[in-house]
Amino acid sequence: MAIDFEAEGLLDGLDGPARKARLELLESLHGDGYELDSLREAADDGRLALLAVERILGGGSPTRTQQDIAERTGLDIEFLQRLWRALGMALADPDERAFTDADLEAAERVKAFREAGMDDDRILEISRVMGRSMYGVAASIGEVFRETYQQPGDDEMSLAQRYAEAARAMTPMLGPMLEHVLLLQQRSLIDQVAVETTVLAGGKMADSEEVAVCFADLVDFTKLGESVAPAELGAVADRLEELAGEVAEPPVRLIKTIGDAVMLQSRDTDELLAAALAIVEAADSEGEGFPQLCAGVARGEALPRAGDWYGRPVNLASRITDIARPGSVLVDGEVKDAAQRGFRFSFAGGRRIKGVDGEVKLYRARAPEEGPKS
Repeated sequence: MAIDFEAEGLLDGLDGPARKARLELLESLHGDGYELDSLREAADDGRLALLAVERILGGGSPTRTQQDIAERTGLDIEFLQRLWRALGMALADPDERAFTDADLEAAERVKAFREAGMDDDRILEISRVMGRSMYGVAASIGEVFRETYQQPGDDEMSLAQRYAEAARAMTPMLGPMLEHVLLLQQRSLIDQVAVETTVLAGGKMADSEEVAVCFADLVDFTKLGESVAPAELGAVADRLEELAGEVAEPPVRLIKTIGDAVMLQSRDTDELLAAALAIVEAADSEGEGFPQLCAGVARGEALPRAGDWYGRPVNLASRITDIARPGSVLVDGEVKDAAQRGFRFSFAGGRRIKGVDGEVKLYRARAPEEGPKS
């Protein structure tokens, strides 16, 4: 049945070509199966032009409820809701047809993980990591789409068509690309892990590992935010992440960014220490408009969980960073003793550090001296 979009208020405030384009888009979307409530909600949110893309990316029309997916997969609704929250998705009303055939297929794959012996807590742990990581990927892709395909003078209909065509052409390529990157990262992790025969015989990997951890913070980042525009401040944070990515070559890994700081980790102390010195030097090379970095490095037993690390060296490295002077790398005695490549250390004193028992001896680290030129 045709809808009087003018009477429904979906053409309010528009005239001329813009009104015509909105009406054409509404009629096209309604013909594709979108109901009035969905169209009104999208119009209110300013994403009417993106509905066609959402349908392509979402695996078809939303025709299934939570109950439908639960009954077809044998997964209880409570677990499905926890799963969707872990992925960072908002929960619809239980009776709302908010899920697609692709959502059903994904739930069936989760059931297969269960049947293969993976417990619910581990499934949810992986889902949380995927949700956080994929949000960043999706946000970057969306920004690239906007910059690439939005043109001056676009109306809603032309923009919707261009976005939909681009999504239809490129989306099938994204899945294999993401899968390839995942395989590369898994291969890198496997190459770094030496599994002892006794551990394998026990049927379980060791919980904690001896690792080195580094935090590098932008100096006076908060004060900088008082004098520059938000966009400029964001550019500084983005550049820090780029610098971290440049120095974090395996076996050093960039674990996360935390606003004005980055966290690096490695089982190889020398490689991590070299990366810490390199990123501090790189920040200095950015010029006067870029804040200096200070870095703290610690070594010890830490526990890997959901792509992050927890334990004494993580807490200690963070605390040491708070003490380090601008443009310097400060390390604990464990790092100094483990370093092998001729790094230079100068004693920076003993400190009582919150959350750490006893006095911690700290050292300023510098790169090895260059050999004589021939």
